[in-house]
Amino acid sequence: MSLGRSLLTFALIGACLSSQASVVMTGNRVVYPADAKQVSVQLTNQDDFPNVMQAWLDSGDERSTPQTARAPFMLTPPMFRMAAHSGQTLRLQFTGADLPQDKESVFWLNILQIPPVAKGSEASNQMIVMLRSRMKVFWRPAGLQGSPDTMNQTTTASVSGRQFSLTNNSGYYASIAHVVVTVANKPVKLDGEMIAPGATKAWPLVGKPSGDSVQMTWINDQGAYLSGTLPLKH
Repeated sequence: MSLGRSLLTFALIGACLSSQASVVMTGNRVVYPADAKQVSVQLTNQDDFPNVMQAWLDSGDERSTPQTARAPFMLTPPMFRMAAHSGQTLRLQFTGADLPQDKESVFWLNILQIPPVAKGSEASNQMIVMLRSRMKVFWRPAGLQGSPDTMNQTTTASVSGRQFSLTNNSGYYASIAHVVVTVANKPVKLDGEMIAPGATKAWPLVGKPSGDSVQMTWINDQGAYLSGTLPLKH
């Protein structure tokens, strides 16, 4: 599971001891087929103690809260308690929105983990550390061009001067792990990122890339790392 994580720290009276315990989600992303009535996400509490959890969806605002977040989904339950070593199923239901039918739309599922209050700390000032996890939710229409398993067939690599670019020609978001290009007869590894359908991502280089191809590694729906060779357009 690959998740973006940020620590939200609050100083509270009567709060609990800080914790970085792990409540994990199955998979590295959520795919919501456009014709689905609902999809489920499974959580597992790997701690030896219970955690209170809060969940919500947003449209890309990393600073969103359950009160400010906006996304066309209903999520149940939005807040719940997980016993030690227990599981919980979240259910997402699309509530309707005017989204493109020729490409994916991306949203974010937020999971906030609130650890328990430590005994004897109710009357003292403590620091509580709550761990927020964010997972991509892809709303996916049917019949899109390309496939998450063959992104090398729908991605174009090009170079202009000392700038290297990738263009995603598919209807899917391309989750690029990294790209290896040749500069001055040496391999250079470029960190990847998510490229939207029809979008281009550019990387500045210290020298002009050479060679006729590059090696790209991307992540598919199952979280597997796949690699393929792309022709390099000069």
